[in-house]
Amino acid sequence: MHQLLIVLFVLMVIQSLGSIFQVKYYQAFIKKITVEYQNHVSHELYTDVSKGSLFKTIVAVVADQNGEIISCYVCRGFTVFARFKQVPSYQGINLAEIHDKKMKQARLSQVERVLEQIYLRKLEAVAHIIEGVN
Repeated sequence: MHQLLIVLFVLMVIQSLGSIFQVKYYQAFIKKITVEYQNHVSHELYTDVSKGSLFKTIVAVVADQNGEIISCYVCRGFTVFARFKQVPSYQGINLAEIHDKKMKQARLSQVERVLEQIYLRKLEAVAHIIEGVN
C-alpha cells in the first residue's frame, strides 16, 4: 500500500512538471506569434481548445478585421508532447465560410469546429461593442 502511494505521488509530480512545460511552451508560442504580427494593427489573434475523449486540439489563428485567416496553427495530441504546426490549407478562408459550412452540413473536422467557435466568439464581441454604443 505504501509503495502504491509513492508511485501515485511520483506520477502526480511528473504530470505537474509536464503541465508546467506545456504552459511555458504555449506562452512562448503565443509571444512569438504576437511579436511576428505586432506591426499589423488590422490582424487579430484568437485561440480556442476542443477537448476530445483522449486528445486536445488547440487552434491559434491570426485573422484580419474581416475574418479572413492569415495564419492557422494547430496543436493536437497529448498536449505535453504536442507542438503547434502551421496548417496552410486554412489560409485565405474566411471564418464566416466555416460557419456557413456548418449550417449546410452537420459534420466539421475538429479544427473547423474550433474555428467556428472562434467565429462565434468574434461575433459575440462585436455584438457587445454595438450594444455598448447604443
